[in-house]
Parts: sequence; C-alpha cells; structure tokens
Amino acid sequence: MSKKNIFYLILIVAAAILFRIWHLDKPEGMWNDEYLTWKIASARFPTEFFEGLRSNCHAPLHYLYLKLWMLIFHDSDKFLRLSSVVPGVLGVITMYFVALEYKNKEGISTALTASALCAISSFLIYFSQEIRIYSLLFFITTLTLLFALKIFNNPSKKNFALYSLMCVLLILTHTIGFVFVLFSTAALMVFAVPKKQTASFALFSILGVVLLALPFIPLIANILIKGGYFSQWWAPFNFSRIFFVLTDIFSPVLCDTFHVYNTFTDAFYKNGIVNLGFFTFALIPTAIGILCFINGALNPKRMQGYLLSVILCTVLTVLIAAMAGKIVFVTKYLIELVPLVVLMTADGFVSFKSKGFRISIATIFVVLNLFYFIVSETSAVRLLREEGQRLPVLALNDMGLKKNDKIVFLYYAKEWYYKYVDFDNPDNEPYLNAAQITKHNYSAAFNGQYMWGKKLKESGKEVFRPVFASNVNKYFDNRLNRDAFNTLKKGDRLFVVDLTSVSFFPENIIRQIAADDKIYGTTPLLYIAMSYAKNFTLDKARRELDYVGLYNTGAWRIYVFKKA
Repeated sequence: MSKKNIFYLILIVAAAILFRIWHLDKPEGMWNDEYLTWKIASARFPTEFFEGLRSNCHAPLHYLYLKLWMLIFHDSDKFLRLSSVVPGVLGVITMYFVALEYKNKEGISTALTASALCAISSFLIYFSQEIRIYSLLFFITTLTLLFALKIFNNPSKKNFALYSLMCVLLILTHTIGFVFVLFSTAALMVFAVPKKQTASFALFSILGVVLLALPFIPLIANILIKGGYFSQWWAPFNFSRIFFVLTDIFSPVLCDTFHVYNTFTDAFYKNGIVNLGFFTFALIPTAIGILCFINGALNPKRMQGYLLSVILCTVLTVLIAAMAGKIVFVTKYLIELVPLVVLMTADGFVSFKSKGFRISIATIFVVLNLFYFIVSETSAVRLLREEGQRLPVLALNDMGLKKNDKIVFLYYAKEWYYKYVDFDNPDNEPYLNAAQITKHNYSAAFNGQYMWGKKLKESGKEVFRPVFASNVNKYFDNRLNRDAFNTLKKGDRLFVVDLTSVSFFPENIIRQIAADDKIYGTTPLLYIAMSYAKNFTLDKARRELDYVGLYNTGAWRIYVFKKA
C-alpha cells in the first residue's frame, strides 16, 4: 500500500470520526430504547443483568459490551454514545480490507471507495450516535463478511473458524441475525467451498457456530418464542418501506430510520407539487447508488453470486415476515446487508470505464450527501430524538414545577425520567409521587385485568374493544381519582405528560375504529389504548379542573390544569 493511499485512508477515517462526534451530546437525552439499553447494561451482574435480558427482545452481546464500557468510562449520555462511535469507525476501516479481499488485494480504488461510502453514510452515522446495538452490529457484520471472502481466496480451517466465530458474535448481537448467518453460510457452501471440502466445511463451520453459541441458546430461544418481538406492534406494513430502505442506505434523507414520511407519495409530493428537496437529496443520490450497485452486480465474479444471494434471500425473508405481521420492515433490521450493498456499489462505481462519468456522479453524490449532512436541520446528527426523556423534564422545569403539583405520565413509566432529575432538589418530589398510565399497566388501569406480553397481543383487542367503544369507564375514573385528582388541593397544578407519537387518535376516531372490524383488526392496539388513556384523562381534567395551558416539545405535549 503506497503512502498516497495510506494518506487517503487516514483522511477517510478522520472524516468518519469527525462526522460521528459532531453533535454527539443530544440535548433531548436518551429515548426509550436507549434508556432501556442503558438500564439493562447498568444492572447488577449477573442476576439482575440476565433477568433484564430475559425480559427484553435483543440478544446479549451489546449489553455486555456496554457494561464493560461503563466500567472503564463514565455513563453520561455523551460517553454512552461514544460506545457506538468506536465500532462505527472500526467498521469503516474494516470495509477497506473487505474490499481488498473482494478484489484479491488489487482493488485499492474499490477499497477506498467502500470506506468512503461508509464514512459519509448518514444511516451509519445516525446509529453511530445512538446507544443501541446497530453500530456494533455493523462492525461485526463487516468482520463476518471479511472472513467469508477470505474463505473464497483461502478455504483454510483458520478462516472457517474465524468466520464461525464472527457468525456467533453476530447472532449474539441481533436476535434475527440468524437469518443473515443462515443464508451467508449456505451461499458460501454453494459459491466458495470446493466440492471436496463441502462436507468438512458444513461440519466445521456450522457445528462450530452451534457449539460456540450453545451457552446462549436458552436465552435466544426465550426471546424468540415469548411472543413480544415478532409482533406487528408498531405499524402495519406498506410497500413504501422498501423504497425508503434504499433512500436510507444511499441518501442523507433518513425516511425509514426516522419515519419522516408514511408513504412514498407523501415524500414525493408536498402540497400538491413535487417536493424538490426530497427529489434532490433523496432520489438523486439513491439513483446514483442503485446505478453503481447494478453495475457491480453485472461484473462476472464468483464472490458476486454469494453477495447477491445473501442480499436477496435475507430481504425476501424479512419482507415475507413483515407482510405476515411478524416483524416491522425497517432499514435498521437489515443493517447486516449494508456492508454487502456498499461493497457491490463501490465495485460498480470503480468499474465504470469513463473516468469523466465516474468523476461526475461521484461529485454529485458526495456534494449532495455532505451538503445535506452539514446544512440541513434534519441531518443525521441534528435529527431530534423526539421521544428523548430529557425534553419533558426540561419543560416541567421551565413551567416552574412545585413540590405540591401532581404529574400524570402517559406511556413511559416515571422511572424513565430519573436520569435527568435532581432529587436533591425538594421541588422534584412530584416525580416520585407521579401517577402513571404506561404501555405496561394500561390494561390494569382500564378494567383491572393485568395483561402483557403474549397474552395482551393475542387477546387484548378482544378484551378492550368494548372499552374503546365507550367514553364511560368507572374503573379508570377511580384509578385517576386515587392516583392524581383526589390528591390535589386548591391552587395545586396537574401536569399531564403525553407522548403524541403513540396517542394521536381523537376520541371519535377511536369509537369509529372500534366499530369497524377490518380497521380495528389492522390498527395497532398500543396506539388505540394510549390514545384512549390520553383522551379520557384530559376530558376528566377539563371537567374538574381549570385549564391553564399547553407545552409542546419534540413528540411531547404537557397539558397543565389547576385546582380551583
């Protein structure tokens, strides 16, 4: 490797670091999934830690990694986010060596291009700043791909063993990572392993994966069969998500990652005219990326069959599962495919014979990606995590929360805010005494029947349909009186903290949904339930208290009432 190419690689890595630490400290704090990740990782090891894992839907490796990280570094939000920056940057470096292996150590241009694509990828940058599994998962996948390609060039037992180890780490990071591992291993047997070594590869590699993962099989099995993970809990499937996966991978507009638009039509048209911003910064880079990927797919190469088959089979499997309502089709669940897509895209770009054409499309692609990333208020590093749990705390502080005021938290449990609350301040006592109607206990609040997990998802809609069809609920009314309204004295204020992203149905719409079999069957239960809880609570507050005002911040609305 020449000094010139070393210099280029250093520049790419420096850019990757800079892009990932820019705006790293998020003023909105952690949102629910990040908070839950931190909470499990910080639990007492091993009893409380593994109990937390059993109640969660993700595999254990990232939590172990984060726990080790916190033992070495501080657990402030900024340092927790740095735990994702590090594997994100390491993945950029690994992609360089992946591309060298793909081009038999002769493709310096492809290697630099692949690393550069990862360095400026808004999708990868976003998850390099989030306290979740996906940045580590990307890095482990690049290592898995590296050793898979090494098997093509040298099918030795060492490479088999290292590939098997990476597969185990991948499965232990992502609950559905076994889908990628299954198709990757099968494709290697078809395209990489000589026929005379097929049997030994199957025995050595597949058995190796099973044996290495054996201690964690009960934990993974519990996650898969408990019924909470494979559930269409959040949103029904629509085909626009397929296109948004492409815009997330190739463009700086993270439609699917951040759910900016519901459908492609919503994205492409704005107020009846073409959305030029979306066309310029989402469609043009995506079109260039797809063009390069197709050109890479057309290159006659033995490894190409492996890459294409893994991509196709994994996407189809997740797509079928999403259409069947078993999982949500989002880009982050396909992050294992990003290194494969980037590799073929980089190879396709370098394979264009016209230097002028390469310079033109590279300039357009890089300029559009970087311009949006640096300037836009909705770039990957500026995207507000609208459910960040510091936002309502800051809002309540701004509104002068007093010791005798009362808070009703809807959706999240009150403990979710404690990381940002100073309990040395006596005025923060309302947090400890707050009422809460959460995604975990609303079933008990509605009719006294506690349901959660598999039981709630299987029969919850049937049980609560009569509740949603009526605005009369004596049990819920009594619960609110006991926990909140009857505790207020003259002059005390009531703050109702609501998360709008899960409670957007008005009262009349809820009744219409409950009256229609088809619509009720396809509408996520959680949205109906939390909308009902908000509407009921606010209606009661308006009848019994004086309305003071409303505070909007991110996805939060805080309604303020006062006891006359």
